[in-house]
Formats: sequence, C-alpha cells, structure tokens
Amino acid sequence: MEHLDREEQKIMDLLPKGMDRPRPLKELVKLTGWSSRKVRGTIYRLITIHHKAIGAIYQRPGNGYFIITNDKERNIALTPLTSQIMEMTRRAQVISNTDLESED
Repeated sequence: MEHLDREEQKIMDLLPKGMDRPRPLKELVKLTGWSSRKVRGTIYRLITIHHKAIGAIYQRPGNGYFIITNDKERNIALTPLTSQIMEMTRRAQVISNTDLESED
C-alpha cells in the first residue's frame, strides 16, 4: 500500500468518521474546488488502491461519504453496491442472451 498523495489526504481529512453525518459530494466539491469527477476518482483510489474503508449513503436527506468505523456501517455501505452489482449482472445476462436482429 502506497502513501497517500496530497489530494488523497485532503479527502481523508474531510471525511467524517462514522455515518452519523456523512459529507455530501456537493460539499466535497465545494471544499476542495475540484470537479465531482475528480472527487469521486480520488475516493475510488482511496478505496481500491489504499484499502481505505470509505462508505456512502445514497438516500436523502443525509446522503454522503464517510469513513466506516464498524460492521453495521460496513453492511449499510455494502447494501447498495451489492444491489448495483446484481442489477448490472442481470443487464449483462439479458444483453448476452438476446437474439440480435439481422441488419438485412
């Protein structure tokens, strides 16, 4: 695991520990001055490269990112990811198995 660069550390410093007050993407964009794509990309790197336990809540009010501190928060963060994986798998299976119309 590599050391965090300045941008990665900045995001880690802005994320609250625990899901009680998650920090919305819009707020992270405002605080960093970055685009939402850059913020999301930095969070992606923190999770996949640096193995940081960062979760997200997608329901309003109270949506946003947070540092996972216990198993309950981990499970809450995993639920929408698991659902998204299942939905994408269903879509891929349908596309894979659908008969294609000839272009004639």
